[in-house]
Parts: sequence; structure tokens; C-alpha cells
Amino acid sequence: MKIGIMLRHINELGGIVVYTKNLIENLLEIDKKNEYVFLYNTNSLMGTYSKYKNIKEIVIDMQNKLLWDQIGVPKVVKSEKIDIIFNPKLSIPLFAPSKKVFALVGLEQFALPNIFKWYDHIYFRIMTPLFCRRANTIIVMTNTGKNDLMKYLNVSRNKIKVIYGAYHKRFEITKNTENLLAIKQKYNLPEKYIFFIGGITPLKNFSNIIKAFKIIKNKIPVKLVVAGFKRWGYAKDINLINQLNLQNDVITLGLVQDGDLPYIYNSAQCLVFPSLYEGFGIPILEAQACGCPVITSKKGCTPEVSGGTALLVNPYNYKEIAEGIYNVLNNRDLRERLIAAGLENVKKFSWSKAAKQTLELFEKTYQS
Repeated sequence: MKIGIMLRHINELGGIVVYTKNLIENLLEIDKKNEYVFLYNTNSLMGTYSKYKNIKEIVIDMQNKLLWDQIGVPKVVKSEKIDIIFNPKLSIPLFAPSKKVFALVGLEQFALPNIFKWYDHIYFRIMTPLFCRRANTIIVMTNTGKNDLMKYLNVSRNKIKVIYGAYHKRFEITKNTENLLAIKQKYNLPEKYIFFIGGITPLKNFSNIIKAFKIIKNKIPVKLVVAGFKRWGYAKDINLINQLNLQNDVITLGLVQDGDLPYIYNSAQCLVFPSLYEGFGIPILEAQACGCPVITSKKGCTPEVSGGTALLVNPYNYKEIAEGIYNVLNNRDLRERLIAAGLENVKKFSWSKAAKQTLELFEKTYQS
């Protein structure tokens, strides 16, 4: 079987890229018999996976994403005689002469249409139903996502496969005080802080995190540490920090090196992650694996991923978010209970299991 994987997004940022990289790494570890063709959009990516013998890397030199997907990819699928084309990110080449599989991580564009840019909203409203109709199989990362896909796009349940995401093995509890201190010094971290990680967009509910933190700051001597990157609509949320006079209490790290993140989780009092909608929520598992209690949203897929082991809050109510943070920071029994439950929860998830299930899905799709 020859499997093509569309990777024009591999050098971008965000949860889908984390999913893609971890899935590929684990796929290649378990599958030595099938051939893979990796499709890039820039020469700088050539050689990324050259250590694997069953991979061929090809650059499709088209900068327009739609043309890359719908003209460039089908040409390569035909010339390379690819049996299955897989896109880990949201689309398929509609007329590629092969079986088609793609991952639709979340349905936020349909659940919360008003918070997205108008042209993105139009694109998803037109194209996603087409992708779903033409795909042989659609991967979603939770049962909640599966139900949303059937609800919003009326996709047959037989076409949908739930394959849970996971977290990298580097995320674990560490007692290495030397490294913990070094990371604290590297990023100038305070002694006591709550942590948020993610792209700053309206979807991540950053404004309500800031409002909740304002309440907490008046009760407890704690800082808010923010890691991630600015995306669309970030300015209003960032400006709120100054409007509420929190510029000395909110520490923005920007992008953090992957190897440093476990230490930041280990030192944090809690992870605050009350998104309006998540298709999965990898930071929940990363934090729990590091013994960091999690406060997350009652909405979207995060209740399923956290599995009753996180403190759930209404993301639209910043006072409830503040109350949740206060309780985790001040109630020792609750804190220890969340930590212990979180460590049990993460045992259900692994990238090797996700890769095995994905490979089985490819084989089933190919034979159907």
C-alpha cells in the first residue's frame, strides 16, 4: 500500500501540527512495510524524514493553498500511483484518483460561527461539506466531535472514526530540581503562577481568563504565565491586560521550546484552559501528565478528554472561572484529588495507540 500524506501545514503552529508530528513519528515507528509519500509546499522541508527508508518526499511548488490541495496533490497522487491520500488538517483533494482520508479535529466553525473571520467562515461552510461527501473516512478525535459532525453536517456515523489524540512522553512529573530551577531562571518565572498555553484567539477565551485572573489577583499573591502565539483577534484580549492594570502580573513567554514545557507545567499551580470549544485539547493531558491540576471548559470536547478528572467551568462566566482557580489554589484536598485523577486519566492516551488505529484505518479503507 502506498500512502500519501499532505503536509503543507507541518511548519505552522497549533494543536493540529502537534497532532500531525506525533502521529507521523509513531506511524513510521510501527509501519516498515508500506510506502509513504510526504507532500510539502517548500523545499526547506525536504529531508525532514529522510532517516526512514520507506518514505519519499515531494515538494509541490504552489503557494495558494486551494490550488495546492485541488490541483497539485491530485497530479502527484496520479503520477506516484498513491493508494490512499491522507490529510491531517481539514481538507482532501476532491478529485484525486485514490481513497481519501482526512482529520477534522473540531467543529468550532459550525458550533461558534460568529467568532471567526467572515471569509474563513464562508470557506468552511462551502468546502467542509464537500470534503465530507468525497472522503472515504473522516477521523475525529473524540466522540463529542463525532456527534457534532453528524449534527452539523449530517455525516453518516459509518464514515467517521474516533481516534483519540495523546501527549508526548516528555511530559511527566520531574523531581530534577536543577532543571526546574534552570527553566524558572531562563523564563524569569515567578515562585507561584497559574498557566495558560495556546494561540491567543477569541476561541481560547483569553479575555475571560484575564478577567478571572483580576479577581484572583485581589485575593491571592499569584501571577499568570502565558505561553503561545498571537492569532487572529488577539489585540482586544492583549489590550485587556493593560486596561485592568495587570501588566506587571501577566507574564507572556511567547513560543516556548518543546523540551522546556514539561518543567513549566511541573512548576505551575494549575493549568487554566476554559476554551469556548476544543476539538481535543492536548494541553489538558500534558498538564495532567506533569502533575498539574487542570481547570477547563464544560463546553466542546474537553469534558470527554479530561474524563471527570479536571475542574469544569462555564467558559462564558469569568466569575465561575475565578472561583474554580481560587478553589484549586486554596483547597488542598481538591488539588491533590485532581492531580491523582489526572495521572490516572492520561494512562488512557498514547500516540502509539493512535498510530496503530490510524494504520488499521488505512488498511480497512484501502480494502473496502
